[in-house]
Amino acid sequence: MLGLNRLSIKSKLQIMLLVASLGSILVVGYLSWSRARATLSDRIFSQLTSVRASKAYQIESYFRHLRNHLETLCEDRMMVSAMLEFEQTFARLEEQPVPPRRDNAIARYYTQTFLPRLAKNIEGTPTLDTYLPRSAAARYLQFHYIANNPAPVGEKDNLNKAKDGSEYSEIHARYHPLFRNLIEQFGYYDLFLINSETGEIAYSVYKETDYGTSLDKGPYRNSNLAKVVQKVRENPDRGAIQIVDFDFYRPSYNAPTAFIAGPIYDGTQMVGILAVQLPVDEINNVLTGNRNWKRDGLGNTGEVYLVGADLLMRSAARPLLENSERYVQKLEQDRVAPEKIGRIEQLKTSILLQEVDTDPAKEAIARQMGTQRAQDYLGISTLSSFAPLDIPGVNWGIVAQMNLSEAYQPVNALQFQLLASTVILVLLVLLYAAIASYRFVKPIDALIAASRRVERGDLETEVVSKGTDEFNELAQILNRIVRQFRDRTAEIAQKREENEVLLRNILPDSAIARLRKGETPVADRAQSAAIAAIGIRGLTQYARNRSVEEAASLLNEWVDILDETASKYGVERLILSSDRYIACCGLTEPRLDCAMRMVDFALDALKRLQNFNLEYDVRLSLRIGIDVGSVMAGIVGRQKFRYAVWGETVDIAHQLEPKAEPNTILVTQEVRDRIQDLHPLESGVAIAIENRGKIPTWVLGKTGMQNLISELTLGLDFDEE
Repeated sequence: MLGLNRLSIKSKLQIMLLVASLGSILVVGYLSWSRARATLSDRIFSQLTSVRASKAYQIESYFRHLRNHLETLCEDRMMVSAMLEFEQTFARLEEQPVPPRRDNAIARYYTQTFLPRLAKNIEGTPTLDTYLPRSAAARYLQFHYIANNPAPVGEKDNLNKAKDGSEYSEIHARYHPLFRNLIEQFGYYDLFLINSETGEIAYSVYKETDYGTSLDKGPYRNSNLAKVVQKVRENPDRGAIQIVDFDFYRPSYNAPTAFIAGPIYDGTQMVGILAVQLPVDEINNVLTGNRNWKRDGLGNTGEVYLVGADLLMRSAARPLLENSERYVQKLEQDRVAPEKIGRIEQLKTSILLQEVDTDPAKEAIARQMGTQRAQDYLGISTLSSFAPLDIPGVNWGIVAQMNLSEAYQPVNALQFQLLASTVILVLLVLLYAAIASYRFVKPIDALIAASRRVERGDLETEVVSKGTDEFNELAQILNRIVRQFRDRTAEIAQKREENEVLLRNILPDSAIARLRKGETPVADRAQSAAIAAIGIRGLTQYARNRSVEEAASLLNEWVDILDETASKYGVERLILSSDRYIACCGLTEPRLDCAMRMVDFALDALKRLQNFNLEYDVRLSLRIGIDVGSVMAGIVGRQKFRYAVWGETVDIAHQLEPKAEPNTILVTQEVRDRIQDLHPLESGVAIAIENRGKIPTWVLGKTGMQNLISELTLGLDFDEE
């Protein structure tokens, strides 16, 4: 507030206009932005919910299709016949001897091919004894169809018939092309025919190291394939299809794998178990739209994925599929264990490896459905839509999400547009505020400029204002004030001049100057000053037959002549009282020739009196007493002040004046000593002075004066006054 008080009205007006405009812009912009953000959030949530619902329906439909298809296969006569034939021939293989060279070949395959590849995807180092098949049938089949199979790893299924001449190979050659074609058409990863009693895998399409082994006591007895077989055994009802969740399956080099299985019935008798290894690629294709996320309305960052009850992914993450290097870098930044990152890179999947410990995933696993803004599994803010999946046998949830930055990109663009518009509007408001404030303040500036001119003393200032608003009224008031001030100033100047004249008539200039400076008291002392006491005679006789005005006018004329004469010789009039004129020289301005100046002034006054009497036809005379010496003077009185002179010199001059003859000058010995060589002096009578006794006096120009007196005062009685 203190800083605001220092601003001009123009600046304050600009700030007020800017604050009001900017405040309105910000409020409207914020409301628009908030509304757009809420609307866009609702739209994105609706879109994500629609995509999620569509993908959930496809996944659920796909699993229903799997169940239905597997149920159909379990009742197919070809599948029943194949199960019976493979079981019978598999049992006979137990009687076939396996030469050591074949076991060695199997061991070399495990040592050189299988175990090194498996070691990359598990913790620790796998040992040969743990994974080698034990039964004769398993060793026989793995030698002919795996170890001795010339096809590379991943293509062992290309061998239709081993060259062993066995009945099993004949049956295998008849059914294998059909089953291989079946999994290719339906997208299964592998298909298994399993003895329901022994748990032995009598047949598999893909020919991995689980081929021929027992799921009851073999190396894979703890696998999820063994679990699904056990579930079928526990619920062997016709058409009861079982599913087990994903787990790491070591025959597939520890890749995440899920299985679906059902009982095979020949009439009323269960003859075996059909198991299918779920196709991960098909699930990913459904969720990613064959990696065409944009076509599904998920933009550049949106994705749909499955999450299990352990809060681990059950499908591939979009960042891994699109840019695995960047995905790995993000995991490294999040300080994910290097072993886990290595397995993700090796297996090229995030299933069972990417943790999804997020609120939407937890809600979905808790069988809840909804939308929310939350951080995803990579710590990125997203808009998410979640729901549980209705797939018997597993507890999965589905999450559709989009990065908040992309979801709000239109809002961010709107925000940028609002900011740009705000900047432009602020600039326009600033321009308008500058123009408006200039026009508004212009009359005020004119008033201020006029007031400053008046302050400097230019009382001729007048403000010209047009219009009828308050500024015009204020200008007229100022003009009237200036005119009144001008008139008052003129009156004051006139009064000051009159007072100055009056003051100069009362006080000497030096006393006036000191009084104006504020000196108190104003007093002077001169060691050598001349005092003249002049008595004016003849006024009473003149005033008898004259009016008061005429007498005053005559006295004024004569006093002006005395003042003019005094100024000529550097003499100051001190006191004018009735018919006495007291003058001084050397008091306010020290003069060495003060006595001489005073005598010259007195002589000149007598000469001027002659002319005055002739001009006005009057008979005035002067008696003058002069002394020189120490004098004190000063302004006395507070309410009514006057300039008073005192001291022995003043007293002597006052006492000399009545003793002087008319139109003569009576001086003391001190005056004579200073002027005796310049003016003729005659000895006068000794005069008694109080406190000093008699002192000698001298008369200046007595003989010449006497003749003049006789001519001018013929017939007058001077003692009459």
